[in-house]
Amino acid sequence: MMTTLQIVLAIVGVVLIAIIVIYNLLQERRFRKEAEKMFSHRREDVMLGESVRTESSNRRAETHIHLTDEASPAPEVQHVVDEADAPLPSMDAMRQPASASILSAIESIGPSLSDEVFTSRPTVTVDSAEPKAAPRPQPAVKPIQQPIRKPVAAPQLTPQSAAAASPARAQPTDAAVDAKQPGASNLDAATEYIARLKFVAPTMANFGPLLATLRRIGKPVRAFGRRADGAWEALSSHPRSAFDQVEFGLQLADRSGALSQDHLDAFSRALYEFAAEEGGAVSCPDKQEALDRARDLDLFCMDVDVLIGLNVVSADSRPFTSEAMHGLALEAGLSLEPAGSFHARDAFGHTLFTLANQGEEPFPRDGRGLTTHGVTLLFDVPRVADGLAVFDRMTQLGFDLAARLEGRLVDDNSRAVSEESLNRDRARLMAFYQRMEARAIPAGGERSLRLFV
Repeated sequence: MMTTLQIVLAIVGVVLIAIIVIYNLLQERRFRKEAEKMFSHRREDVMLGESVRTESSNRRAETHIHLTDEASPAPEVQHVVDEADAPLPSMDAMRQPASASILSAIESIGPSLSDEVFTSRPTVTVDSAEPKAAPRPQPAVKPIQQPIRKPVAAPQLTPQSAAAASPARAQPTDAAVDAKQPGASNLDAATEYIARLKFVAPTMANFGPLLATLRRIGKPVRAFGRRADGAWEALSSHPRSAFDQVEFGLQLADRSGALSQDHLDAFSRALYEFAAEEGGAVSCPDKQEALDRARDLDLFCMDVDVLIGLNVVSADSRPFTSEAMHGLALEAGLSLEPAGSFHARDAFGHTLFTLANQGEEPFPRDGRGLTTHGVTLLFDVPRVADGLAVFDRMTQLGFDLAARLEGRLVDDNSRAVSEESLNRDRARLMAFYQRMEARAIPAGGERSLRLFV
C-alpha cells in the first residue's frame, strides 16, 4: 500500500516531467521559427562571390561561371564611383564573344581527337629566358607527361611551314586592342581590371612606392599617365611629366589562376591610400563583375593552355653526344640559352619551341662532355603565332635529329609516331587556334603573351 506521501510525490514527479516536455516543445518551436526567419533571405556567399539561398531546391546546378548573375557593388566601390566625376564605362562592351556556330564547329572537332598527345596545364611553363611576371613552378627537365606524336616519315613542308623559318613573319595583333578609342590609354579592358586616378590639375608625383606595392599583389600590373597634351605614356617610378590622370590595369588572369577578391582589395586599398596622400580621386569598376570575368577568362585560358612535345631517344643504348647535338641544333637555327636548352626564335625574339636534354644536366655552353639517351622538343601553343607552321618545323627537326643521330622519334609511351597521329594532332591544334581567334585572343598576340606567363 502506497502512503499518502508517496502518492503526492508521484503526482508531483509526473507534473514536473510534463512541464519539462512541454517547455522543450515550446523552445524547439520558437528556435525553428527564428532559424527560418534568419536563413530565409538572400545573402552573399563569400567563397563563391554570388547570391545564394539556403533552400537547396532553389540552387542552380552550374558547370561554369555565368556572367549574368547580379550582385550589389561593394561599399568602397560605390563610394569611389560617387566621388569620381567620370566613372569608367562598362567593360563588357570590349568583349568579343564567339558566335555559337563557330564554337559548336570547333567543339565537334575536339572530342574526336586523341587526348594523350596534348598536355593541358595552367601552371606548367616552358623553360625560357624571357622574364616572368611572378614566380611559378618550373617543370622538371625530363620527357613531358603527354608529348604529341609525329609521323614516321618526315612531313612535307608547306609554304606556310617555310614561313616559320623566315624572319619576315608579321607580329599578330588583337583586333580589340588595335581598335582603341582615340584618347584612350594602352590598357585592355577585356583582360584587365582598370582603375582611374584623377587629379584636379596635372601633378608630378612620386609613383615609385605605389608601383612597388602594386607589383607585390601577385598579378601583372600596367599603368599609363596622361600628359597635358593628351598623350599617354607608360608610368615609371619617377616620371618626367606631369599627369592629370593615371590608369592602372590589374590583369584578370594568368597561369597562376584568376584574379581574387584579395588581389582586388589590395589593389584598391593601395590606390586609395596614394590618392589620399596626393589629393586625387580614384574610380574603380564593379569588383564582382571583375571577379566573374576573371573566372570566365581563366577557364577559357585553362582549356587552351597546352604544351606540345616530341621525344628523340637513342637506339640500342647508344647515347647522343652533346657535340653532335650542339652542331645539329645550331645548323637548324636554334641558339643555346644560359639555362642550357636550345631555343628557336622568331624575328621578334619570341620563343617558337625549345630543345632540352631529358636528363637533369643542361647542355654545356661549349657543347662538350655530355652524353644523353634522349632529348625533348617543346612547343608552347598559346604563346606561338603561326602555330601550324611551327608545328611542321619542329616535326621536321625531330625527324632530322632521329635520322642523323640514329635514334627514334616516340611519344611518352615509347611508341613510334605515325602519319595518322600527325593528321589528328594537326587538326586538334587548328581547333585550339580557332577557339583563340574566336575569343579575340590570337595565339602569339599581345594578349596571349600577357595572359600565358
